[in-house]
Amino acid sequence: MFILSGGFFCKTKIMNLFTTILTIFLLISATCLYAQTDSVKAQAKQAAESARLKMGQGHIRMAIQNIDITKFPEVKLIVEAVKANGTALDTLNPKEFSVVENGVTKKVISIEKISFKENIPIDFVFVLDVTATMGTYINAIRNNIEKFVGNVSAKGIDYRVGLVLFSDVVEKVYNPTDNVKDFGKWLTGVWATGGGDDKENALEALSDMSKMKFRPAANKVAIIITDAPYHQKGERGQGRTLQTTESIIQTLKDNSIRLFTIVPPVLQDYRTLTEGTRGSMFDISTPFATILDDYSTQLTNLFAITYRSDKSAIPDSLSVGIVDQEKREIVRKIIPIVELGRKLIIENLLFQTNSSTLPDSVYELEILREFLLNRPKVSVRIEGHTDSRGSKSLNRKLSMLRAEAVRQYLKKKGIDPKRLESAGFGDSKPIASNTTEFGRRLNRRTEVIIIGK
Repeated sequence: MFILSGGFFCKTKIMNLFTTILTIFLLISATCLYAQTDSVKAQAKQAAESARLKMGQGHIRMAIQNIDITKFPEVKLIVEAVKANGTALDTLNPKEFSVVENGVTKKVISIEKISFKENIPIDFVFVLDVTATMGTYINAIRNNIEKFVGNVSAKGIDYRVGLVLFSDVVEKVYNPTDNVKDFGKWLTGVWATGGGDDKENALEALSDMSKMKFRPAANKVAIIITDAPYHQKGERGQGRTLQTTESIIQTLKDNSIRLFTIVPPVLQDYRTLTEGTRGSMFDISTPFATILDDYSTQLTNLFAITYRSDKSAIPDSLSVGIVDQEKREIVRKIIPIVELGRKLIIENLLFQTNSSTLPDSVYELEILREFLLNRPKVSVRIEGHTDSRGSKSLNRKLSMLRAEAVRQYLKKKGIDPKRLESAGFGDSKPIASNTTEFGRRLNRRTEVIIIGK
């Protein structure tokens, strides 16, 4: 199939910092997009809706992670679902939910619990306070970043990581990269100094972060680490800003950025920021093992919610939501399908062992062919991947041959070869462990990435 793929601290907890940060990014789902014509009216409506949801479906939380259109018009929504306290759900009853697609209610055909295997693209940015009291934590980040990114990659996350440094001013902005060594170099020259007043300019840092060069198809996430409150518009002090809590929340929502914070719990303004962007606030002085357990559970608690679309062909985007029996919305997301960088993972192509030969007709590739025929301006890159068995040179060669086989299949079916690129990566980009047959099967895949439209 193919799948579409965001001074108060306790010193003894420092080494757990990256465990906490890692768990945050395993919870990512893109921010819902709302049309707003009057900000006051929209905020009031949102508050009323939030209250209503807490009264109704307060026992469950959902986030749409991905979409599977292998069998279109049958659609599977890959959904993270847990109880309000973060504990696992064994099952979800299809009769208790409906899907709303572009405003039209659809019956849920089935709900199946699945394993975490979708290679979800995430661009995340550390927004780091570099004033004097933060020195210990900057050292912790510097010393552990390679391990942290290694763990992110091992979880199958297609990541990029950026950095914003701030004090009373925004010191430096580094756009997201997939090269952990580059990130390490950015941190090498960072030293905690200054901080003449109590507050720092976190809001300006978040504003600059929102203007970064994110991948269009990626979930966008920011995590801010600070021990200080922030300056707001109209305040006097060494840091000046035109931003307010409300304006930054709106900026983050407009750019579909989800914010997580690691701050002292007394800084309640940060809670307002996180709740306004569907993120979470973490207290670094609490036991991180507890946080890790809770959110590791959420990571693996995914369900495939299947419904049937009334579209005759795969659309450019889908606006989907999940509602309960009383038609109360639990989650909503606009999913752009035709988007630069959008990745489609094709599993279970019928290649024989050590072979790159395809049958004359492959259902998943026929869907891809129709998708491309309906959008003559879209071009794609076909990437082949293998598991780790065999030599690296043979794996790279085999993956290239298989990617080229898919390219030739589409060419024979009428797709202009100028719209098709192919590449082979062997076993260099696994999305699962190669220690089990299940993991190896997931790694034996072909990815199709939209590179032009």
